[in-house]
Amino acid sequence: MPACPPAPAPTRRRALAPRLCVRWLGLLLLGLCWLTGCGDRGTGSSGPDWEPPAEESMPLAFGSQEDVPGYARAWRMPPGFSGFTASWNQRVRDYLDTALQEQEQCISEAHAQIQEAEAGSADAEGAQARLQFARAEHKQLLERISLGDYLVYRPESEIPAGLNWQHGADAPELGDPAALKGGTLRLALQRSFPNTLRVFGPNSNNNTRRYLYDDIDLPLVRLHPGTGELIPGTADRWALSPDGRTVYFHIDPQARFSNGDRLTTRDFVASLFIRTSPYSVEPFYRDFYLSNFARICIYGDSTLAITLAGPRPYPAYYAAALPAACTRFYAEFGPDYPTRYLWRPVPTTGGYAVDPEGLIMGRQIMLTRVKNWWAAKRKYTKYSCNVNHIVYTFIAEDTKIRELFRIGELDALSARDADFWYEGLEIEPVHRGYIQRIHFNNLWPRNCFGFHINCARAPFDSLDARLGFHHALHIQAVINTLFRGDYRRGSSYFSGFGAFTNPHIRALPYDPDKARAYFAAAGFTEEGADGILHRPDGTRLQVVVSSRIDSSYAAAMNLLREDAARCGLDLRFEQMDDTVFYLKVKNKQHSVCIFSWGFTPPVPDASQFFLSQYAFRADGSPMAGTSNITSTASPELDRAILAARSATTEQEAIAAQHLVQQRIADTAAWVPGWSSGYWRFAQWRWLRWPDTPETRFCPPHYYDPLDSHLYWIDEQMKRETLRARSSGRSFPEVERNIPLPPQS
Repeated sequence: MPACPPAPAPTRRRALAPRLCVRWLGLLLLGLCWLTGCGDRGTGSSGPDWEPPAEESMPLAFGSQEDVPGYARAWRMPPGFSGFTASWNQRVRDYLDTALQEQEQCISEAHAQIQEAEAGSADAEGAQARLQFARAEHKQLLERISLGDYLVYRPESEIPAGLNWQHGADAPELGDPAALKGGTLRLALQRSFPNTLRVFGPNSNNNTRRYLYDDIDLPLVRLHPGTGELIPGTADRWALSPDGRTVYFHIDPQARFSNGDRLTTRDFVASLFIRTSPYSVEPFYRDFYLSNFARICIYGDSTLAITLAGPRPYPAYYAAALPAACTRFYAEFGPDYPTRYLWRPVPTTGGYAVDPEGLIMGRQIMLTRVKNWWAAKRKYTKYSCNVNHIVYTFIAEDTKIRELFRIGELDALSARDADFWYEGLEIEPVHRGYIQRIHFNNLWPRNCFGFHINCARAPFDSLDARLGFHHALHIQAVINTLFRGDYRRGSSYFSGFGAFTNPHIRALPYDPDKARAYFAAAGFTEEGADGILHRPDGTRLQVVVSSRIDSSYAAAMNLLREDAARCGLDLRFEQMDDTVFYLKVKNKQHSVCIFSWGFTPPVPDASQFFLSQYAFRADGSPMAGTSNITSTASPELDRAILAARSATTEQEAIAAQHLVQQRIADTAAWVPGWSSGYWRFAQWRWLRWPDTPETRFCPPHYYDPLDSHLYWIDEQMKRETLRARSSGRSFPEVERNIPLPPQS
């Protein structure tokens, strides 16, 4: 069995293979540039070893006629920035004016519908909910217009006096003072090699981006993964305006990108410019900026104020979602951005960056610890990012990954599959104590994994049919059989959000009698010779469940189909390629799909998934392309979502979120599936974890503990283990079960 590439070491031998790889890669990229016409600015300009030009090569951001403070006159920006501020502000004003007219039209139409509908009818209630929502949106738009320009520059002297600055210095430390620096962590990713190293633009939102950027970069502030408190990121302090809508951030003067460039307010403006440019071919960010932020005010190079589009609990956390971009890195930004920057590793503010020398196209990506990392001595990061290198090897075959791990060529391996956890790890390295099994209990929001029902399609346009479907799925049997009873049944659509999760919602149990009763109420009153129900007109109770290709889904459906037949339901199953499946679901062409959205803390948001305005067009046809994949249109749910969006305090938000989740359950548009409250993996014993009163192994607010970067490699223990393996000496067998902290 071939081994993974050797771990990088500071020797000439180590550098040889990567250099050969880079030469080969350079030839490949030269060919790519020739094919795409992007080679006009220098040989190898799109390669991973490209370095940005000097700051002086970039044009000044503002002309002499533009009215900006002195600090901004010294800014240099990517080509094309001149005039951006005025054009963007006009673009935002046009957007707000158009949105205001649309809401005024919605208000007018809702009034007319209320007048035409019978009092107390479902149509009247729906129109009343739409009216309430439109009025709230109209009010918010007027408030945003009253703020004036979206992007403004002010002198530092105009920062409001009397702000209550927070430093977030009272939370416990993260990590372990005993952590050792050095070594290489070797991991395998069982997914396709990414199509690009860009962080935005075509194909950038891939499954690998989180490992390279999302879990590495530091935002302005972040949540402490043990306590949930706000702690510093790239900002060293922050303050909230009296109305709770604007957050002031002061950037840590030590904050740097991995290429050494200092982080300033300029980098947030540059990010707005390049991410919303048509050259980026990234429509998401235009809506992201417009829908989340009402104003960005710059006060010098170190302070910015971000006004949220609407009231929210934890405003500093949500304002900190404003991204930054290393301005000098984008010195060659232009129409050919998607190809020119295709394989250029993006500078980060975190402790790691993609290393061009460790990039093997189609096979491997290596992260290297940033030398003299600016946050290396800060309270919450000084014991993190300990290993020198993280090597991700892309391997498709599951058996190959497991064999490489068994022989010690990989340091850790996910073991969430029940068969692998119980039988697959009954191997000699585990019995001899070289490999340890880890069961990590966590508090991360669970995905809404389950069966999403399209309420716009018969027979599920009937609530009774949906309720019958709930009772016809014997999901507990799947959990007991396929997952050895280790998984648990889902409940609320937004589980794992702590106090924001409604604890009173329970999944409906498998019950053939109740299922048949509900199906009968939906018109399926006759039973065929095969036991499947049908309507008097012969319409058979047959449902097709769609999913992406996954062997565990297929095994689950085989079990579910047999039990569903006892309820009079003919359950069919279809699997398809990920892309085809996703398009089918987004276009509302499914009847039922096995699907989940990924959620992050701290507060859930049901808007895009369940608001009526994302369900149907004006002509009554399903609205394709939205995330309301259940075609849910419930006035009660709309009102609950509006209340949740208007909540400003934690207690208001908790009560509103509980109601939203109950209203979602009332629609019966989602059948809860299965999930775990843990992450299981196996590791070689030289992979070490914190053991302090503040950090026992890893804080619970991580989905995968490796995301925390609090681990380290004990090189002495590694040598000891390898010598023991050679001599046949054993260590005690170890299986660790990491409990949740008592206070959680």
